[in-house]
Amino acid sequence: MSTDTENLENEETREKNSSFDNIEAIKKINTKLITPLIVLSATAVIAVFTYFKRYPVGDWFVIVFSSVVIFLIIGFITEKMITGFLEINYQKLLAEKEEADRLAEEARKAMEAEAGDETQISEDQDFPANNIF
Repeated sequence: MSTDTENLENEETREKNSSFDNIEAIKKINTKLITPLIVLSATAVIAVFTYFKRYPVGDWFVIVFSSVVIFLIIGFITEKMITGFLEINYQKLLAEKEEADRLAEEARKAMEAEAGDETQISEDQDFPANNIF
C-alpha cells in the first residue's frame, strides 16, 4: 500500500518537474531566425526558378528583390504569430503552475487542520488506562 502511495507521489513530482521544464523550454525558444529562414529559402527558390526561365537581368533583379520584400513581410507576420502563441502558452503554463501550488497549499492546510483536530484531547474522551479497572 505504501509503495502505491510513494509511486503516486513520485509520479506527481515528475509531472511537476516536467511542467516546470516545459515552462523554461518555452521561454528559451528562439524565434528570431524564423523571418530570415523564410526570406532566404523562399527567395532562393524564386531566384533559381526565374534564372532558369532566362528572364532578362533587369527583370530578374526586380523579381528577386520584390520576392525578398514579400517574403520578409510574410516571415515577419509568421514570427509575430509564433511569438504570440508561445507567450500565450507560457502564461497558461504559469497560471496552471500557480493553480497547482495553490491547491497543494490548500490541501496541506486542510491536512494540518485535520491532524490538529485529531491530536487535541477533549475532556470527555475515555482513555484505555482509565477503563482498566
